Amino acid sequence: MSKKVYIEVYGCTLNRADAATIKTALLCNGYEIVDVPTNADVIILNTCVVRYDTEVRMIKRLESLSRLGKKIVVAGCMARVMPASIRRVCPQSVLMTPQSVHRVVEAIEAPPQSIVSDDFKSFHIMPKIIEGVKVSIPVAEGCIDECSFCVVKVARPHLRSAPIEKVVTTIKEVLSMGAVEIEITAQDLSVYGIDLYGSYALPKLLQAILEIDSDDFIVRLGQLNPKHTVNYLDDIIRILRDPRVYKHLHIPVQSGNNAVLRTMNRGYNVEQFLDIIREVRNKVEGVHIATDIIVGHPGEDEQAFLDSVELISENYIDRVHIARFSQRPYTKSALMPQVPDPIKKLRSSYMEKVYEAVALELNREYIGSIAKVWITEIDASGNKAVGRLYNYRPVVLEQGVEVLGKRGYAIITDATFFDLRGSIQTIL
Repeated sequence: MSKKVYIEVYGCTLNRADAATIKTALLCNGYEIVDVPTNADVIILNTCVVRYDTEVRMIKRLESLSRLGKKIVVAGCMARVMPASIRRVCPQSVLMTPQSVHRVVEAIEAPPQSIVSDDFKSFHIMPKIIEGVKVSIPVAEGCIDECSFCVVKVARPHLRSAPIEKVVTTIKEVLSMGAVEIEITAQDLSVYGIDLYGSYALPKLLQAILEIDSDDFIVRLGQLNPKHTVNYLDDIIRILRDPRVYKHLHIPVQSGNNAVLRTMNRGYNVEQFLDIIREVRNKVEGVHIATDIIVGHPGEDEQAFLDSVELISENYIDRVHIARFSQRPYTKSALMPQVPDPIKKLRSSYMEKVYEAVALELNREYIGSIAKVWITEIDASGNKAVGRLYNYRPVVLEQGVEVLGKRGYAIITDATFFDLRGSIQTIL
């Protein structure tokens, strides 16, 4: 009788892709994946520690799961960055560091208190788990930079890229299994392939994917560091013009102030970020720009904060992921003089309001239009389908699961700052 395994995952797209790799390995070895922890023989908690509040949440969740009396495998960044914290609340757990997800069967079979250690050499298993009609393909982990605030660098210290041929083969397989939306993800997608090929290889990877003889899929690009993306921006623009690629660019700026960017050790300035945005907008009609902002990083005074607000409001950034700075172990930023928490809270609240106003204004421009959508998700209620425009803007539809995986034309009837609302008029 096969062992039953419950998997719970937190954090970034790379963590979710790791969870898909874990599921792929388990299913290939005869394990059964269950939906609730009480039905499992083994629980796998794939953790995130990017912020302090996330760390607290992980510890509380681990305490709760440990009371079930099941064997627990703790995977993800916490297993490498904070093993002692895990041992304090769940001393019998097995730790599996991020680079070892392909060894999940070994971790499940290991005795209590074991550690399944790192292997920094290469990707071993590409995930083949489809969530509805979407699949996330991790093509690299790690990065080549040293941002002063980033604890993920401790958890995933080395760049490891999957060979182009392996990625393309995996995508062909998941397409044959019914996948429609392919997310190409990495800790920093912009540096893909430098470890394997000695140069930026993302354009070559994407071109190889687009040579697949099919029009029945669409690609979404993960986040790209502006420091590196500028070196092959013309190639990215050319790729974004392909109808099988969402006109969507996630390019984290982190701050609208150059002094803060230097303190963060980001390696670019605000002007370079804005040059990228202008160039893409000039050459890719309707492109959707997403970015990340850290509020309250050491060195951010009132003017520096207002510079970030101005960047969002004056440049009409479509989607902004706002995070309050959180001191993380082993990082340089944690040792710097800190912005008080109440100030960080006020600033982030203000910035959220500015962003929401900008995003609502942009989304309301779509009301009354008829737009082609890829229908790739079901919303959290489980009742309504979610489509994506050509530029990845989400549209919550009146229709349900019956249209999942299809393409159609939708009329846009309303908008919030977060999404559009509408109804399918024609299925293609």
